[in-house]
Parts: sequence; structure tokens; C-alpha cells
Amino acid sequence: MNKFELDKTMECFGYKKNDSYEVGKLSIYHDDKYFTIVEGQTPFELANIIYKKYDNNKYLIRVDGNHENCTPTGDVYTYHIDTIEGLVAFLIETKNYYSKTQTSSDELETILSMVYKKILENVNPQVGIYDWMLERNNRKEYFKTLLSSNTYLDFKLRKKIESFDKVVSPFCNEDFSIKDNNFAVNGYGYVEEDSWFILTDKESGIKLSTTRKKDGFVLSLHIPSVKPYQINVYHYFVENEEEIAFEKYDETDLTRIEYNLTDKSFGELYGEKHQATTEDKNFVIKSLEKYITLARNIVAKNIGSKSTKQSFVLEKKK
Repeated sequence: MNKFELDKTMECFGYKKNDSYEVGKLSIYHDDKYFTIVEGQTPFELANIIYKKYDNNKYLIRVDGNHENCTPTGDVYTYHIDTIEGLVAFLIETKNYYSKTQTSSDELETILSMVYKKILENVNPQVGIYDWMLERNNRKEYFKTLLSSNTYLDFKLRKKIESFDKVVSPFCNEDFSIKDNNFAVNGYGYVEEDSWFILTDKESGIKLSTTRKKDGFVLSLHIPSVKPYQINVYHYFVENEEEIAFEKYDETDLTRIEYNLTDKSFGELYGEKHQATTEDKNFVIKSLEKYITLARNIVAKNIGSKSTKQSFVLEKKK
């Protein structure tokens, strides 16, 4: 985790932004690189509760910064915490231990949801990819040309790509509010010319990722649970080329099919490319339709709509 994540987490516990936070007799601060440090005596009883309650350290609450063995053997005087989830869990259990209260079963998720929303508010996720690119002077003319397709099939494909973009980066849709969403935010950043964020469905682990750079973008849908394969679907523009790509991989094998919208080439990553045929373009359209349906339902489950969710409902089985 980084300092920004630490500050937003502490804000949800009622602390104002500071270089170091004093929580009882504990001092909590960031190492300026990768993790949060907790210094001060944590009684063995409390340390043991934290270790056992959170699945043997699944949130990376590391005793004395130890990577291999995080089991407490006595009072702990230094913790290294690598994740927002770990810090929230640590703070909840510390609060409850000293106040001799029992946390409600949903307190962790409630506070994490508050932290995720505060983070998203700083990433500017409402800016759409095409708005982003048309504001880049060195890419504006290319996109104006690209968006004026001259065949019905290309137009249909472009519409499917736009639909994919909207569900993978859902806050571009004015009906969806950051405050109404239940996604976990597992990665994000924002600087003058770059911004990125990753939305994760907590139940399935499916990720919707948006990366916007000065000269391009990458949108992706990551599906981890299609055994034995994981699947990635990409729409990106880098190095003056726009592509749609479909990846399927396990530990030993990768299949990646690419359609380059700039030069109209189609084929496997390490195979021979050819000019895309009508059949190839229809393959891309059909594939996108399948993944758009999946992404829409992930969005519908995680974001409350201000108007209607009608277009984000699975089709009924015939």
C-alpha cells in the first residue's frame, strides 16, 4: 500500500491527514515505499486474535516485517502492513480489544467500502476513453479519422468496442455513481497525464481495469475463474496502434488473438497475420458481445444505478 491509501484509511477512522498517526500507544506511518509500519507494543493476545481471525494473515499483516513466518510468538513491537484490508482489520481489532467490544460481522466490509470510494473520488474515473484521447492534441486527428468508419461492419464493430469500453470503465456512464458502488479498488493512481484504476468483483475476482496515458490507453477485462484457463480481453491504443486482443492462458500455455484496427491485420500473437476478413471481424464482434454481457452483469451487481438497470440485466434463458 502507499501513503495515499494510508491517509484515506485513517480518514475513515476519524483522523486528519498527517505524516504519522498516534493510535493509543501505537505510532502508524508509511515507509515511503511499499507498506505501512506500526510501532509500539501490541499484546500477544491481540496479535494472536489478528493472526487467527484473518485466515492466517491473508491480508499481509507482517510481524516485524517477516515475509515467511507471520505467527506471533509474544508481544509484537513492529508490524509491516502491505494492504488496505490489512490496515483496516488491524485497526478494528485494536479498537475492539482496548474498548472490550465485539466488532459487527460487516464492520470490515463497511469501512473498506468507505476507503475504496474515497480513493476512486481522487482518480477521476468519469472521464471516458474517447474524451480522454480527443483531448490529447497529438492523438486528436487520428481518433477523428478512426471514428468515421466507412463500412457497416466496421461501424458495427466500433459500436461493440464502445459498449465494451463503457462497461469496463463504468463510471463514464452518467447513471452510475462512485458512492453507490461496491467494487473493491485494488489499484489506482492519478497524475497530470496518467490515471488508472482496477475494480474487482469481490465474489468472482473478475477485474475491470482502466489505464489512461498521455499517448494512449489500455482497457481490460480479467476473468480468473474459467478453469483451467484465465482470460483477458483488451482494448488499447499504444505506439500509434489500436488493437482488440483476446487471451486465454494457464500455467503452461498462452493463446492470444489480436485484431489491429489501425492496419486491419488479424491473427495469433506469434503466428502469421493477415488482412482481417468479414469472418474475422464477425469473430471479434461475437467475442466482444459475450464479454460485454459478462461485464454488464458484474457492473449491475456492484453499482447502483441512479435511473434504471434494465440494460444491465442478463438475457433470460430461452
